[in-house]
Amino acid sequence: MIIMSENVSVTVAGLRAWARDSYAEEAAVELLARSFGGRFVSTGWPWVQPCDRSGWFWLNPDAIWTGAGALSGGERRLLNVVAALIGGQPLTDLGGTLAGLDRQHLALVLAAFAHAGGSHEHAQMIMTADGQPSFERPGSLISWPAAVEAV
Repeated sequence: MIIMSENVSVTVAGLRAWARDSYAEEAAVELLARSFGGRFVSTGWPWVQPCDRSGWFWLNPDAIWTGAGALSGGERRLLNVVAALIGGQPLTDLGGTLAGLDRQHLALVLAAFAHAGGSHEHAQMIMTADGQPSFERPGSLISWPAAVEAV
């Protein structure tokens, strides 16, 4: 379980409000909140910016690309995925990015990709026992890992 200060919890709530209804931005916020103990969602990082709307925050992809240089390789890789999801520059080496993540963070990135792709909203047609077509929602292709709780 991630334990965060009240301030970070408020920041995550503000980021989630900003990202609502954009699968890619929702995925980026969840990925950031669930990775590395949630430490990259603090307003102390240059990529977490206040919105005009009180209590809301947004993620600045350009600040991620320029402000993550002193972090570890795994941290930079994950932050680059976040930046790509919110409209920053494309990932130029997706294979290298994924190969450079540990298992826990790779699982989070895969869940983020599934969410960004809208798989949690997909519907599929099935045939009922009486031969009638029906639709069901099978859930996300790759769910957010249960072992890591979001802030």
